[in-house]
Amino acid sequence: MKKIIPLIVIFIFTLNSSRLLANSTPKFNVGGKFYFNLAMPESSSEYSVDNLPHGSANKNYLDGDSSFVADNYLDFLLMDRADTGLLYGARVGVMAESSRLSYYKYDSSLKILDIKKQESVLVRRAYIFTERSNLGRFEFGDVDSASKKLKFDASYRFGGTGGIAGKWWKYVNIPDFGLQYDPAKLDGADNCVNYYATNDIRNCNGKGNMGFIIRPDLPISHGYNDVSGAGKFDDTRTLLRFSFYTPRIYGFQYGASYALDSGNRGSSYFDNSDESFYNNDVENIYDFGLNYVEQFGKLGLAFSLTSERAKINNLISTNNAYLRQDLSAYSLGSYIFYGNFSVSGSYGIWGDSLMMVNSSIDKAADNYRDSDANYFTVGLGYQFGPYKIGLSNLTSEYREQEFSLYSLALDYRITKYYSLFAELNMYEFDSKDHIITSAPSSFETKNNKGEVLLLGAKIEFGDYDSASQILLDTSTTTY
Repeated sequence: MKKIIPLIVIFIFTLNSSRLLANSTPKFNVGGKFYFNLAMPESSSEYSVDNLPHGSANKNYLDGDSSFVADNYLDFLLMDRADTGLLYGARVGVMAESSRLSYYKYDSSLKILDIKKQESVLVRRAYIFTERSNLGRFEFGDVDSASKKLKFDASYRFGGTGGIAGKWWKYVNIPDFGLQYDPAKLDGADNCVNYYATNDIRNCNGKGNMGFIIRPDLPISHGYNDVSGAGKFDDTRTLLRFSFYTPRIYGFQYGASYALDSGNRGSSYFDNSDESFYNNDVENIYDFGLNYVEQFGKLGLAFSLTSERAKINNLISTNNAYLRQDLSAYSLGSYIFYGNFSVSGSYGIWGDSLMMVNSSIDKAADNYRDSDANYFTVGLGYQFGPYKIGLSNLTSEYREQEFSLYSLALDYRITKYYSLFAELNMYEFDSKDHIITSAPSSFETKNNKGEVLLLGAKIEFGDYDSASQILLDTSTTTY
């Protein structure tokens, strides 16, 4: 019954605003984002050679020292307004071109069995919306959550490709990121079930999920999966959900989203050939966001509080100590500017959200993994004439896997929509190494450290669904 109540609210809202203009013609708008850049990555010596450090005959597909890359997106918006003041319409976001290597699958001897490549996702977002200035806004379909749209962090209004929330990671081998071992071959010395990829040394013998938080997002938005934990295989996936946003009142706006299941993905899901690899057992996912935005002359203030909450449907384990935890994560964010200067930041708390935790392991044990994950961001910005410069930092810890990223971006705006940019990203992965005595030494995780320099051009116009959207405008002229 509780799942039906929100649908009843939507029905009443729409019914109350249903006197549409019979002869009205919906307005059709086109927007988009187009990036072309030269990418020049540098990595640790282990990841700069022809073969990956895991095994001696596995091709390293990210060993190039430079490449031309294009990321192109189109937005289509169909919209009209009823005589009651109801704004209604639909939006489709299309990915025209974007690809990267997603993950490797190894056997227990660390030889690559399979390579999954992220193909271009034709449709990234597709949803419909209704909105009234005095009642708020509904969105339902394949769309970002309220916790993502209403947040602030050090990537907000950053230049280049987005810095700490940008595209640097597409050119980097992330240690054990997306690494999956052959689930058909069991170790025989662990207490995990086959569902958790039993010969994956990161999951069994008490270590639990291992990964890195590499973006300032909460778990579901970040790209969590049950095998590696904190995973980010692409920046397109979202869930089928519905959301509600209040009007902005005295600077405050509240939003909430609901999704039935993390496996209930919409058009943005690029691959379903190995469904067990992706997290599809997180149920009743609630997202909340509250932010405050106000400007006093040259001073602008913006603050946000966002959260993700959900229940985990644990598939029965042979050992009850290995149970994934419910989702309960929060983030505080801010963006403050005075004149041409700005400072921004955020603090995200994942806790033990969705982790596979063995509470019986002593903290002093070698295979103990801390279950308190978090991230912190801080950023500075300055704009002078057509130039904009930004500096941001992201640090995170996930099960004692530490990550740090510094981003520096310089933009030169030629026209309102067309800019040239340079972006330097300096990253460092610090893994908690652990070698099982019965396993080969090559199981040891190799850290990675280096830089990604991006030089390019971009055109951005008609941004109908900003990931950091703070104000849902009800006028058709400003969409």
